[in-house]
Amino acid sequence: MKIFYVVIVFLLMSCSSEEELSTSDSIDTLSKSHSNNIEKIFNVDDFVKAGWKKSKEFITDATDDEGNLITPDANEIWYGFYKRKDIEIRFYQDYSVSSTSGKQSAENAISRAQNANTGGGIITSTNNRVSYQSYVISGNTVILCQDFLPDCILLSEKLE
Repeated sequence: MKIFYVVIVFLLMSCSSEEELSTSDSIDTLSKSHSNNIEKIFNVDDFVKAGWKKSKEFITDATDDEGNLITPDANEIWYGFYKRKDIEIRFYQDYSVSSTSGKQSAENAISRAQNANTGGGIITSTNNRVSYQSYVISGNTVILCQDFLPDCILLSEKLE
């Protein structure tokens, strides 16, 4: 029953959206990941030009309680907003790294409990941790999404 309500919400959102995904017919809105732009290399300015609002840069050498890197092989990590949603973008050397190390750290970030103290995401001024629900691997980046995929896919498609 819960899934039914989620699907209804996504349908309503998609009907009222000003922009539509060009691949909307082929996207499973309940999926937690998506890949595109495999051959491309992006930088922070590419995302800003696409409409993402950057807010804060994070360190790439943060570790968990066991001393393991949370985002191994990341070159840069930026937090910002797109369509009023929290979006974290992790930059890697290329797609081969973003689709391996980047994918694993994204899986860890979306699988952790909300308000957890380890595993990625940021702690807000109210001491809550941003919880990510899905991610897009786009070229050399991993885009962590506060909500499900459609807005993050739209952002990644604007990069093309």
